[in-house]
Amino acid sequence: MSNYKTKNSIPIIFDRKKILYKNFDKIKLYKNIAHEISQRLNETTFSYNYGIEINSKSNEAHSIINKSNKINNLYRTSLHSKNLTKNLDIVCDEELLPLKNNGFNLIFSILGLNLINDLPGTLKQIHNALKPNGLFIATFWGQGTLIPLSESLAYADEKILGGLYQRTYPFCDIKTLGNLMQRAGFNDPVADVEKIIYSYKNIIEIIYDIRRLSEKNILSARKKSFTPKSIFKEAEKYLYSKHSKNSEIKIPYNIVFVSGWKK
Repeated sequence: MSNYKTKNSIPIIFDRKKILYKNFDKIKLYKNIAHEISQRLNETTFSYNYGIEINSKSNEAHSIINKSNKINNLYRTSLHSKNLTKNLDIVCDEELLPLKNNGFNLIFSILGLNLINDLPGTLKQIHNALKPNGLFIATFWGQGTLIPLSESLAYADEKILGGLYQRTYPFCDIKTLGNLMQRAGFNDPVADVEKIIYSYKNIIEIIYDIRRLSEKNILSARKKSFTPKSIFKEAEKYLYSKHSKNSEIKIPYNIVFVSGWKK
């Protein structure tokens, strides 16, 4: 039986009240993704009169795509007004998008849709907001991201606390994302994965990076009591024994790119 609460039959996987404001201008990964999306836009034969970024987190990443010269009028939404610069940008919850139907030629998101409880519903809203022949591009953390950390914490929890606790949230499976895109009405959806390996000296560096990316555990069913230091020490031993090379712990970050057109 699931530990997650439900609202109108939708599982409440994430405690979205715990999402904190953060600007990601100093995170190189966001700029790299923006360059990749910009390149993919340039490979299309279309220009886009009205475009919007959903849940924008980085001014610099947004600017990179704006400079692609493929978009005439570019706007964005964000959970936090501090991330926005123009009066016409929108502060809103990405689960409840106040976008009119058939309003945009392009909608995109850079790791902005990971913490949504009703992803099928949001994808349908995005599809509705596109004009005919409009394009949607988004990136998600993919399945396999942080898997060595998840394994090590599970090992430590079972050894020290005598039970398993979900300390990292489920990441997107590429096949499932493709199916959800089709269900939302997108034509010929495409999904691919870019795999990145980061090296760390210890588990504290890993935890710091996760917090820097604002990807800390906000699961509704998360263990809310204080985690003893012994858990992290035991998990670190596991990481060194199973996932290290040249005295460095190797942690994968898999980024799924999805795209689809509206007929």
